[in-house]
Amino acid sequence: MRILQVIHGYPPRYNAGSEVYTQTLAHGLAARHDIHVFTREEDPFAPDYALRRERDADDERVQLHLVNMPRSRDRYRHTGVDQRFAEVLDTVHPDIVHVGHLNHLSTSLLIEAAARAIPILFTLHDYWLMCPRGQFMQMFPEDPSDLWADCDGQEDRKCALRCYARYFSGDPAMEEQDVTYWTSWVRGRMRHAREMIELVDRFIAPSRYLHDRFVEGLGLPKSKLVYLDYGFDRSRLEDRARVPGEPFTFGYIGTHIPAKGIHQLLDAFGRLRGTARLRIWGRPRGQETAALQALAAALPGDAPSRVEWLPEYKNQRIVVDVFDRVDAIVVPSVWVENSPLVIHEAQQARVPVITADVGGMREYVHHEVNGLLFAHRDARDLARQMQRLADDPALARRLGQRGYPDAPSGDVPGIEEHVAAIEALYEEALRRRDSAHVQVGPGPWRITFDTNPDDCNLKCVMCEEHSPHSPLQPLRKAAGKPQRRMDIALIRRVLEDSRGTGLREIIPSTMGEPLLYDHFEEILALCAQDGVKLNLTTNGTFPRLGARAWAERIVPVTSDVKISWNGATAATHESIMIGARWERVLDNVRTFIEIRDAHAAGGGNRCRVTFQLTFLETNVGELANIVRLAARLGVDRVKGHHLWAHFDAIKDLSMRRSPESIERWNEAVLAARAAAEQTRLPDGRPVLLENVFLLDPEATENLAPGGPCPFLGQEAWVSAEGRFDPCCAPDAQRRTLGELGNLNEVSVRDVWNGSAYRLLATSYRTRSLCLGCNMRKPVGAP
Repeated sequence: MRILQVIHGYPPRYNAGSEVYTQTLAHGLAARHDIHVFTREEDPFAPDYALRRERDADDERVQLHLVNMPRSRDRYRHTGVDQRFAEVLDTVHPDIVHVGHLNHLSTSLLIEAAARAIPILFTLHDYWLMCPRGQFMQMFPEDPSDLWADCDGQEDRKCALRCYARYFSGDPAMEEQDVTYWTSWVRGRMRHAREMIELVDRFIAPSRYLHDRFVEGLGLPKSKLVYLDYGFDRSRLEDRARVPGEPFTFGYIGTHIPAKGIHQLLDAFGRLRGTARLRIWGRPRGQETAALQALAAALPGDAPSRVEWLPEYKNQRIVVDVFDRVDAIVVPSVWVENSPLVIHEAQQARVPVITADVGGMREYVHHEVNGLLFAHRDARDLARQMQRLADDPALARRLGQRGYPDAPSGDVPGIEEHVAAIEALYEEALRRRDSAHVQVGPGPWRITFDTNPDDCNLKCVMCEEHSPHSPLQPLRKAAGKPQRRMDIALIRRVLEDSRGTGLREIIPSTMGEPLLYDHFEEILALCAQDGVKLNLTTNGTFPRLGARAWAERIVPVTSDVKISWNGATAATHESIMIGARWERVLDNVRTFIEIRDAHAAGGGNRCRVTFQLTFLETNVGELANIVRLAARLGVDRVKGHHLWAHFDAIKDLSMRRSPESIERWNEAVLAARAAAEQTRLPDGRPVLLENVFLLDPEATENLAPGGPCPFLGQEAWVSAEGRFDPCCAPDAQRRTLGELGNLNEVSVRDVWNGSAYRLLATSYRTRSLCLGCNMRKPVGAP
């Protein structure tokens, strides 16, 4: 495979955890794959966005592509970076893009990969996708004495007020217009981040804590997120030999930024009794390092003389340069860290760790098992734990020997096993990309027009618009909004635009009852005129003209008449389709089929008749009997889809809501299949079952892993207002797929061939809506 890793810095220029991990992974993958890394450098004497290439000095198999970013302040979107990334993609032609971090690069570079149908994996190292600063810490808290206060979650105005307005303006006073401007900036940044998240095939969380935080805080589907701890080159963490004759020594490894909590470590160290030493390794950071050194110099007694400031070490020499020279490692971060590399590295070298009792830190350090925990942000408690080890070096040695808590051996995951797990994720992403591929034809073969979504004579419980549980119609009436009824001129224009593109069918409204549309008979005439078939979804009441008169008009130009049908008994059907009358709709079906069959017997068109269901807890027990009823009536097909649970009131009706409901659904599928074989149509054929397939227990989130979209590249929807929509998902949900165009302003061809629609066609498989879609089928399903 050819793999392109993306990271905001790469050793030796940048040596924080995400950068070191990316390099370790690159070296591990390079044994079997062609590895490229897209990263940044900061050269003030070179042009912004200049791109150059070099080899990794530690492994020449790894090719680096460095984009120059010396003046980035907004730190999330840069067109120049996107352009350079596109050039790299078109030169390298990677099979996979694996992102480690996009800070200081550009979030929108993901569009370039998605547009080329390249699967994207994203390893999460912090909260940057949820928090514009990445660590959920306030730069300017309400209480100025609460230095770098913890933040309980992202809110646009709070982000502006507590971080960004002052950070960018440098003005502590802040006018209201500044806060308003930066609130808008944060809102745009977060909206864009969410759009980019939709393009990622799989997120990798190196701690269970971070996995759960992204599910709960960002709403990432669990099926899109996997827990996988980091992997390490264990050979470089072997043969620790503590330098003899030194006093007990604590060590800190990392950057000198406030979030890392060195100031609290110094406070705690100043409280210790005895002669313990503190060694601090890391690259100096100007004023921040100077401020920390000033804090160290002000410690009481002789403590300042026992603090050593040491330069950044080379990763390959961490044992000799660091672990041989310490008795314990302290990770004092004041932000809630994910899975600090230093914890794992110390555990592999059998050095005990003291860290805070939160997040991924607590996940890998178990109190009094392989280290000690202190109350987060509490320097006094940190001092207590440090004092325990300083007073009892044997305890430190015992805790250190336990190592990594998730393995009986105490060894951290090796890079070899980690690379194998990553390769499996790459292969899965490629398989799903290939199985979900859709071919975009010259134009839609079928177009659905939402002719009259506000007009219906029933109130079906699952209907997005007309259910008694839906707030939409009452809200429209309260706001005095007019009824949505499509101008017939729009339908004429779209049909004209679509000539020569392969259009074969049109469907009038599936959101309201189409036979209530004033211009329905004109639609029939347009079908006859343009040589396209009508595909009708109706609720079985055949309003205005009645079943016989409508059948005589509809049958000659129709390919399929889908009659909404949700029970095999009057009680069930009428409880779901509120307002329907069982005996009347049964008579309507008999009448319609009588006209259909007579028309076909005379040599005319034979349209298919379908019972169309929404699969519900209410009717699943009657599915087999619905099939039998269809056979007796001469209904050719039983088709359905699982519930779009728009409202809380109907969520318990979904057959996908739990493994237990899926089990009941699977029993109903087997019974329906048996019924189709046993009870046949008058001509001996079995009733065709569509979307009646067995579900995996994991289908609660993803109905059809790797299954192709049945609509993209094939069908189109036009809202009553003229908006082009790509599928039949509920209106509010399908809007999350983006604004593709309005057919009052542009042609179907313009939208169909436009970049936004083509991007959706190549990336839909990663979108949250599409992952949970009720209309897709699993690969291989009948």
